[in-house]
Amino acid sequence: MNKGAVLLCFVLGLFFVPLSHAFDRGEAGFAVSVDGLQIPFRVMGLTAMPGDTLTLSVPPKSRVKASSGRINQDGPKRWHWRAPDKGMSTLKITDTAGRVVELNIFVLRRAASVRNGVIDGYRMGNYPQEAYRGFEAYEPPEGFIEVTPALFDVYLSPHFQLKQFLCKQAAVDGKQFMVFRPELMLKLETILQKLNERGIAADTLFIMSGYRTPHYNHSIGNRKYSRHIYGGAADFFVDVSPRDGRMDDLNGDGRIDRKDAALVYDMIEGLSREHGWLTGGLGEYGSSSSHGPFVHVDVRGHRARWGKK
Repeated sequence: MNKGAVLLCFVLGLFFVPLSHAFDRGEAGFAVSVDGLQIPFRVMGLTAMPGDTLTLSVPPKSRVKASSGRINQDGPKRWHWRAPDKGMSTLKITDTAGRVVELNIFVLRRAASVRNGVIDGYRMGNYPQEAYRGFEAYEPPEGFIEVTPALFDVYLSPHFQLKQFLCKQAAVDGKQFMVFRPELMLKLETILQKLNERGIAADTLFIMSGYRTPHYNHSIGNRKYSRHIYGGAADFFVDVSPRDGRMDDLNGDGRIDRKDAALVYDMIEGLSREHGWLTGGLGEYGSSSSHGPFVHVDVRGHRARWGKK
């Protein structure tokens, strides 16, 4: 092949990039607000207590349907949804252009169902009854999602599914219990978008640790006020090429080490200075005998940093 032909192939390769490499941000093209939480995505997970009423703000003339619970309109932009006693309900909001937002709302089992640290044979352990330094984010959860395999693949946001955040603790009679914070999903989506903007073509993040029961958290020697027990934290790494359950060589130095976690940490630190960033914790970890390098993020509501040297 002559030099001209080689050059032509190279130029064509630049323009005809496979479409699979394009990152879909999962944005709906319009925003929905639920009790003041702004949701820009086509799909989002939320939680509610039995009988709770959630208030939705939607574009005028939108259609709102619920798979269960009661829905009623209160003005051109405002709707109210009353939660049923149990289960998961999907709210479908369709604007005048036909664009859709789906809200997967999990109705929680009341925390009072936990007796002596156990619910339906599943050992939860006990939450600290006194909030850390009086912070509201450290109040014990009001309830928990009853998780069966039928819920594993439910999306909590465009690129994250419920099963990614389950506690590593074994199920009992096919059931586990957990809770999550939708603000964490918003933060993880922002991180994933920024990674793709940087040329790291990830379709999700490998969640090494999401929710932990207080029992499991204690069993691994973690602090009693860990953000993981409140469903508001994730330990994660980027696992794209190869997809092998380990952090990728993000900085291209031929090694997988703490410097790769530091690259992600620095990127997130930059995001934290942008308007609208959800304040919380950020930590960087190196490898040990049980895991490779990873990054921690949470939505505790106040700034905390550790690990980065």
